[in-house]
Amino acid sequence: MFLKILENAQNAQITKRFPLDKSGLWNYDIKRHLLRLQHIFHSQQGGENMKENQRTTVTKRMLKEGLLRLLKIKPLDKISIVELCNESGINRTTFYRHYEFPADLLKEMQADFVEEMQNSLKKPMTEKDLTQIIDYLQQNSELVSLFICYNSDTEWTDMFHTLYQNIYGTENLKFFDAESQELFFTFLSGGTYFLLRQWLSKKDHKTSEDITSIILSILNRNILF
Repeated sequence: MFLKILENAQNAQITKRFPLDKSGLWNYDIKRHLLRLQHIFHSQQGGENMKENQRTTVTKRMLKEGLLRLLKIKPLDKISIVELCNESGINRTTFYRHYEFPADLLKEMQADFVEEMQNSLKKPMTEKDLTQIIDYLQQNSELVSLFICYNSDTEWTDMFHTLYQNIYGTENLKFFDAESQELFFTFLSGGTYFLLRQWLSKKDHKTSEDITSIILSILNRNILF
């Protein structure tokens, strides 16, 4: 838009109001005028971008809330885009602007959930963070169960992998070479995730404290051996 303004100004040959200097360049007055136009344009563009971001946020929230309502009555693979849009009050054109399939929504929700959980943890992470994570998962067990049911396990195992690397580091595992250390952390992260998956999906009666105690007992035993 601003480039169009410049083009129109040049094409209009408005040299009477804004004369050219001897070198054929716009003089100071027109430069100042066009800079003012540029400032106005960018200010308007910033406001428009903010409004667009707000609309996008609201649209995505409505779609996610609609998807969660539908998932209470039917599996993900039985939810059509038309049905989701009707439930959410969003038209299909708007849906396709952000997603391709309903499953994309659930993947984005999981990514946001994991990121929020990770951001809440202190750096460097400690064993207390493991307790905090398990408490958080239990508090949101219904949502987490949906993630476990329909999404990839990779994000979760990667998160625990990073957690254990931060807790123990490589100094405590000097008796392992680099490849063995990686396998060790993979074993711990995968074991933790699938233990939690079993606990949450089966609605085990054990508390989050019980689960934390089990995991820490295994970890400490492994480190000792």
